[in-house]
Amino acid sequence: MRDPQSPTPWSLPPTVRRELPNGARLLAAESRASETVVISGLIIGGSMLDPNGHEGLANLTTAVAQRATTRLTYEQLYDRLDALGASFAMWCGTQGIGFRAKCLSRHWRIVAELVADILLRPSFPDEELARARGELLTRLRQLDDDTYSVADRELAHLVYPAGHPFRHPTLGYRQAVERLGRDDLAACHARVFRPDALIASVVGQVATDDALDALAGLVGDWPRPAQPFRLPDLSASHPPTHQRADFPMADKSQCDIALGFKGIPRLHPDFDALEQATQIVGGMGLMGRLGDNIRDRQGLAYYVYAALRDSLGDALWSVRAGVNPANVERAVGSILDELRRIQDEPVRDDELADVQSYLIGVLPIHLETSDGVAGALTNIELYGLGADFIQRYPAIVRAVTRDDVQRAAQAHLTAERFSLAVAGPLGR
Repeated sequence: MRDPQSPTPWSLPPTVRRELPNGARLLAAESRASETVVISGLIIGGSMLDPNGHEGLANLTTAVAQRATTRLTYEQLYDRLDALGASFAMWCGTQGIGFRAKCLSRHWRIVAELVADILLRPSFPDEELARARGELLTRLRQLDDDTYSVADRELAHLVYPAGHPFRHPTLGYRQAVERLGRDDLAACHARVFRPDALIASVVGQVATDDALDALAGLVGDWPRPAQPFRLPDLSASHPPTHQRADFPMADKSQCDIALGFKGIPRLHPDFDALEQATQIVGGMGLMGRLGDNIRDRQGLAYYVYAALRDSLGDALWSVRAGVNPANVERAVGSILDELRRIQDEPVRDDELADVQSYLIGVLPIHLETSDGVAGALTNIELYGLGADFIQRYPAIVRAVTRDDVQRAAQAHLTAERFSLAVAGPLGR
């Protein structure tokens, strides 16, 4: 018999939300399915708030912030987490700094205190900065030698003008990272890590009111900056015509193709239709049109897929493919053919049914764990989707029609205004 407190496939566990006077948004969901508790969330900001010339600052700040606090050295901090059987990770993305801790329910308050210590009181020791910067520079050199990463970076350079928050990689540029010092990181923390940008959730075997009271006690006194939190301008424009940039890397064996457009925000009225168009073109694992045509039938690509990112702004819509250098032009032509096809012809009824079944079917899988529930709570809060979004989602998906998909593709995937970056042994 189903536990009356357990959620249906289309609902979250009982969830309580609280917003503190300093702007912090707290969420708690009680689940008895496991003895673990997940403490996770997001600080809205990330690399999109990096100043020009300081690309990579938020990422490096995030990396060093979790290495020591004003109370605990690196060894002390992680020895305590290990002794509790807990895990912790913090990472920087384009539009937010994410964090997640996982522990047994009997230890969750201690772990929450450690998480708050990391978020509010990092010490940025010089030796940890030097170590993290060295690791990051090594990683950036590796990425500069990777065809996929070079194509990805250069596509963003084509789609977004200089100074746009989405133009530079989250990890930054080597020349900028080399110049970053402790004062830069401390200033970034003061500017980006702020309570009115915080979404934090606790999911697991803990009473919701107890969880919210404990979180409020940890972050409620975090002072809110005098300057209100504002997102930068995240809009972008399509180029007047197509544009292309080639990056020869003669020592490589394959070329990577990145073809794309500026996308649309998560709350754009076309988002759900464009998401289904994207899945039909190149999603659903390897079952999309691109995989069927370019990879399976023509044998032109080692991999090929399309992606639309959830975003607060006009994030990339893109197709990525890895191909033999001799097949670059044929692969690009076939990608453009598929984009024209979804604009010119309504999708088939069976394609629409398949993609809608796929999108609806994967959602309960994502919600099977406390990690998945915590991630869903964060996204719902971040995009303002509404507390009943999970329950409404199947109806939202099924409401999209063949005409909706075609109109969204025509509006946002104009094949004559694409941007294209190719990296690899061109001309071989």
